[in-house]
Amino acid sequence: MQPTPSAVFLESPATRLIDLAIRAREGGRDGSSLDDEIRRYNRVVRNSWRADWNCPPYTAAAMLDLIAVVVATPGPLVPLPASFEEKLARAADGMDQAEYLHALAEMVRILDREQPAAYDELAMAAWELSLLFPHLNGFSAELDDGGHPSFAAAVASGVLNEHPYCVEPAVPYTTEAQLGLTLFPDEHSLGRYVPWATRDRLRELLDVVNDHMQREHS
Repeated sequence: MQPTPSAVFLESPATRLIDLAIRAREGGRDGSSLDDEIRRYNRVVRNSWRADWNCPPYTAAAMLDLIAVVVATPGPLVPLPASFEEKLARAADGMDQAEYLHALAEMVRILDREQPAAYDELAMAAWELSLLFPHLNGFSAELDDGGHPSFAAAVASGVLNEHPYCVEPAVPYTTEAQLGLTLFPDEHSLGRYVPWATRDRLRELLDVVNDHMQREHS
């Protein structure tokens, strides 16, 4: 079988970091610096045992260094995918591209020596929210659609609607709700990022799901 290493240039930890570099350079909605975006990346990885086991930040940095060697040394992997070349040109913004990749890799390594930033020190970005709380963030659409007489009814419709096959769909909602309560234990809780997800609402979601499981599945 012919090897196809092009995935490294299309969807990998290295391209995720380049995407964040572009976001910082071109100005995201919150105007975050490259340092902050890398610190968020490291936080996401280091705070997840599975992500850290799969590819810790220093391994992602090594991948950037390897890509830099490929960029600087014509070989069997050249030409690179056009989408990657365009992305790298945007990130480097006129700087030698191999040098830029090495510099980005070194930033990742240096910032990874710090403890992961606390959320009251470095707020969660939208992309980080979509990784940590995709189900709760998406549940906003269920609430926005209206038509539910109560929040509990919205949970029953949006989370438990596949009963009796509702256990697996419900697990990520309850997991994210408990994570939100643990990371943000004040009354606003995750509501600082997802407006409906206050401490009381997250507790209610857990109660509705747990009551249903005990009543219908125990």
